[in-house]
Amino acid sequence: MVAAVVAALLAVGGVTWYALDGREGRTDDKATGSTKPTSSAPSTGPSGPAGAPPPDAVDAARYNAGRAPGDASVLWVRKNDIDVTTLGGDVFGPWLVGDTVVTAMYRTVTAHSVVDGTVKWRLTLDTEICRASQSASPDGRIVLAVKDVLHAETDECRRLQMVDLRTGKAGWQQKIVKEGNFDFFHEYSIAISGDTVTAGRHGYSTAYRLSDGKQLFGRWEGSDCQPYAYAGGPKLVAAVSCPTSDADKPQEEIHEVDPVTGKSRWKYRLPVGYRVGHVYSVRPLVVSATNRAAGGFGIVVLNEDGTKRTSLKGQDQYADGCSDDVAHKGNLQRCKVVADDTTLYLATAWTKDKGNDIVAFDLRTGSEVRRIPGSARHITTPLRMEGGSLVVRIAAMLGEPGSLATVAPGTTKPVEILRIPRSAARVEARFSDSPALYADGRYILVKGVVVGSTDAEEREVQTLLAFGK
Repeated sequence: MVAAVVAALLAVGGVTWYALDGREGRTDDKATGSTKPTSSAPSTGPSGPAGAPPPDAVDAARYNAGRAPGDASVLWVRKNDIDVTTLGGDVFGPWLVGDTVVTAMYRTVTAHSVVDGTVKWRLTLDTEICRASQSASPDGRIVLAVKDVLHAETDECRRLQMVDLRTGKAGWQQKIVKEGNFDFFHEYSIAISGDTVTAGRHGYSTAYRLSDGKQLFGRWEGSDCQPYAYAGGPKLVAAVSCPTSDADKPQEEIHEVDPVTGKSRWKYRLPVGYRVGHVYSVRPLVVSATNRAAGGFGIVVLNEDGTKRTSLKGQDQYADGCSDDVAHKGNLQRCKVVADDTTLYLATAWTKDKGNDIVAFDLRTGSEVRRIPGSARHITTPLRMEGGSLVVRIAAMLGEPGSLATVAPGTTKPVEILRIPRSAARVEARFSDSPALYADGRYILVKGVVVGSTDAEEREVQTLLAFGK
């Protein structure tokens, strides 16, 4: 049975927040599928470290020469060695697999050793990369969307390419069949859940088996509502659009989808006018939603069965750090938000006078339970959970070097675990809004975009920085 609940309005911090009460219920939507996969190999295979330049030892030594007692070491520095177009290259990833950190850019996928930054392998594809799955599968596979033709004038990308990050080898390749006149391939998301990879786009979606590229399902049969984007991980979550007569009053839903059949297990209907923003966490399921016409925003927490647990009650302007640039448009999950079973950690917007904080929300009540203070000379964001503690990234800003810290459960004081040398503060600041990884005591920063007016300038762009004790 579907229950209708009236949305409660909260005016907070200059942004209209809604409790996002909606309608939830079981569904019987059926998904279409195909049993005709196609596959092919890229024209160029992986190459080993013999043809790749070494890490930049000169810059690493220079930064380390300025270390003070207690500062972290600069373990290694990488400069760009990939020739991109005059418009530059978007960097996809990073993916941490074994002892390598992997990134993809332009036509290449490259694995670097986390220990010393050397190139472990490099895979060159026959056309440009347009999109990539946010995460790798547990066994180290990703899926890329690539252009049909090298240097094609159209920016449509209708080929999916699986890559095994453990070996550096390309697997199956599948061309997404255009299902209608409005089935465009400009903005879409790729998500992996179990042995399923999905390609969601405006009004259409297609899923394939990750192991062999066989199509599993497509559009929902007999339903006016259709998935257009997915979030992956421990379960497959769909953002679903339903037709309305007023473009300013969209009707969208959140569904959990069976990753094998495409059948919806349950749905949660957002208030009219709201669109799915981003999925901050899949388990527990935390989703943001926006109402552009009314300037509204809300964050809803759902139970495992799709019923509403709570909505977050905010008091600030928040910065979820979600990437909505051209290269990641449509990706539901590329956000700087961290959640565990009981708590969501969300940064407030940075201001010149006060900097920003990290706010901890109780996922049972939606209320703020504590606040981790930042400083005016840094940008503070949640990075990940480790052993029950929150790892906090304190990024360089205004000439001050950054650091990493942990915050124990139930506390608000960050305890520093790694401090960047002042000699590296300027270069670290160039990575302040870029992806970062922390694992096994290593803090790795990854440049999000590589651009230069000349080939020489491109080669001077530092793309990876690794720090450690």
